[in-house]
Amino acid sequence: MARRSEDQSRTEVIGVRLTKAERMRLEHRAAAAGFTVSAFAAQVLARGQVTVESRPRTAVLPPELVAEFKRIGNNLNQIAHALNSRKNVRDGVVAVQFRDFLLALARDRELGPRAAKLADSFVKSGRLDR
Repeated sequence: MARRSEDQSRTEVIGVRLTKAERMRLEHRAAAAGFTVSAFAAQVLARGQVTVESRPRTAVLPPELVAEFKRIGNNLNQIAHALNSRKNVRDGVVAVQFRDFLLALARDRELGPRAAKLADSFVKSGRLDR
């Protein structure tokens, strides 16, 4: 996209109130189009439409799935910190967090089938309890 000249710079800010569902839908649509939420909203408001340049499609995860990954990652980080400081970690805690991660992946439409298959292989191997 071409860079704006000084007289075309966007300097004005507006606030918009949305429901949680509307915000999540806006974030998902912006990410799917390859835009920031701000750039996406500016185009919709200015033109009444969004022009999306063709680019390779990448997997876009729903914001609620990303939030769940962050929670699971935080738990794993706390476990790693405990292990590195020689504190005891209950048996199976890491396996449970990994299982939760795979189950969260399994809920995503595109990643689900691959994650479910991986989770099943871990369960069958005895490395991961249900």
